[in-house]
Amino acid sequence: MNFIKKLIPYKVVLFRRKLLPIWWKMRKKNLQKKTMIPILHLHLTDHCNLNCRGCDNFSPLAPDTYADINIFEKDCVQMAKLAQGKIAEIQLLGGEPLLHPQITLFLETTRKHFPHNTINIVSNGILLKKQSKEFWDSCRKNKIEIIVTKYPINLDFHGIEKYVKEQGVAFKYYGNTEDVEKTMECIPLDIEGKQDSRDSFLRCSRANRCISLDNGKIYTCSLIPYVKYFNQHFGKNLEVSPDDYIEIEKVKDLDEILTFISKPVAFCRFCNIKGTIWDIGYGISKKDINEWTTSNDK
Repeated sequence: MNFIKKLIPYKVVLFRRKLLPIWWKMRKKNLQKKTMIPILHLHLTDHCNLNCRGCDNFSPLAPDTYADINIFEKDCVQMAKLAQGKIAEIQLLGGEPLLHPQITLFLETTRKHFPHNTINIVSNGILLKKQSKEFWDSCRKNKIEIIVTKYPINLDFHGIEKYVKEQGVAFKYYGNTEDVEKTMECIPLDIEGKQDSRDSFLRCSRANRCISLDNGKIYTCSLIPYVKYFNQHFGKNLEVSPDDYIEIEKVKDLDEILTFISKPVAFCRFCNIKGTIWDIGYGISKKDINEWTTSNDK
């Protein structure tokens, strides 16, 4: 399969990416209520050691921010109670999750409350070889998989892959970055919020798929809880209202969450999905507002 992927021209890959949002809209895929949460995102940090241009978690704009283990565990307890195992995959990420000095404690806590779910760490890989024996022991014991995004930086990814596997820990690359060079895309923010929320939701690749749990609140995509860093840095007010999330302490069951994440929210009006630039190339952020607002939509 990997051999076949390598034969596909990158222009074809990009063309497919451009067509997918239209196909999703036609099928109304994002409005289809699911039977479980596909991917649950849990941030361990909001900042990063790589600072990619146009990062959709706004990590280049975030101060050093570390998850609090007490809040994290409280969220895990309540989410586990509601989900009853119906989460296909739990991703511990950021930012760069390996920056958290207590990461091993978070691994233990996540596995304690989600004993049968797939749990992985999504990382850029830079700090993997610097992790402690305690970290690797915990990964093995708790069956934590390492997922690395292969950015086009000066890093021996295959050496890192070999090292992780030598620790007896499962390893894979994020998306198809093993075979195709990682590039950045820009889903422009509409500062004035004039987009059609339903249209944006229908076209979005994250909606009703990558669900974020942050400080007791569930968001239907991973952009909404961290836009605060964009607002703070550039003095904007892309409002996150109570209609944009659901509080897990106030819902009665998972069905209520699954219903919520299958519908557009008010914040969708700030995402210009139609104006997406699918390949802006890879680069380090200059903290320029155009990294998050430039559009090719005419």
